[in-house]
Amino acid sequence: PLPVCQEKEKDVCEVMLDHEEDDKDKSVNKDTFKEMNLLLRNWVFMVFAASNFLTSLGYPIPYTFVPDNARQTGLTGGQGSFLVGLIGISNTVARLLLGIASQKLHRLYLYNTCLVICGLAMALTNFFQPISAAMFSYDCTQFLTNPTSSPAFNSTAEMLSAVDVNNSTGLLSLPWACDPYVGQLMYAILYGVTSAAYVLLTTLVLADLLGADKFTNAFGLLLLFQGVATFIGPPIVGFMFDAFGTYNEGFILMGSMISLSGLMLYPVPCIMTMLATKV
Repeated sequence: PLPVCQEKEKDVCEVMLDHEEDDKDKSVNKDTFKEMNLLLRNWVFMVFAASNFLTSLGYPIPYTFVPDNARQTGLTGGQGSFLVGLIGISNTVARLLLGIASQKLHRLYLYNTCLVICGLAMALTNFFQPISAAMFSYDCTQFLTNPTSSPAFNSTAEMLSAVDVNNSTGLLSLPWACDPYVGQLMYAILYGVTSAAYVLLTTLVLADLLGADKFTNAFGLLLLFQGVATFIGPPIVGFMFDAFGTYNEGFILMGSMISLSGLMLYPVPCIMTMLATKV
């Protein structure tokens, strides 16, 4: 009889332990939902989440459309692929440099500034070459096979074909300020460097704003905003390309979203300080 009683007591204990574990899991889930509900009512988190949503709309655009945009501007498929690789290389190097800078500078302001520059770089993707030509007083119309066409964006292929003619006849080659590939290289490096802040500093800035105790749930909820935006952004640019026939409009729109995501975070420290002094 004694072993039978011991087995019954053992079974009862195991059942009680299972119930306690279930109760703990339920309480943990309830606490998690409560914390997430509080985060959705926290204005600091919601402003940062909205900023991240706007950033995530434009972040995947270069990796998706830069090769196609390069071909649209008259470059080769190999050059377009190299631009994507250059973005990745410059992004990797910039993460190391920004990691060092974040230890000495205000992280939020560093993050915001990089996002603003990143958005401007994307918006000016196909404009770096015309801007460079204007700044250094190059007349790129002389390299067009059809001088009456616009030298800014639709004539890139004509300029490239003109280079081939010049090279075959022994004339001067295309100056760097008139070379659309140089403009795309400028964009790739600038975007790669500044977009590194989004990947590197997001978690650090979030922890600085909300504290370590709220970081886990806040970051998990933030990933939801990022995922939805990443899913939405590329189709929008694709639809705009179908509508306008170029990537200029889509890049300008997404670049504006990224710049806006950085600008909207600048007042956050001031507002937090004002609210803290009132309390």
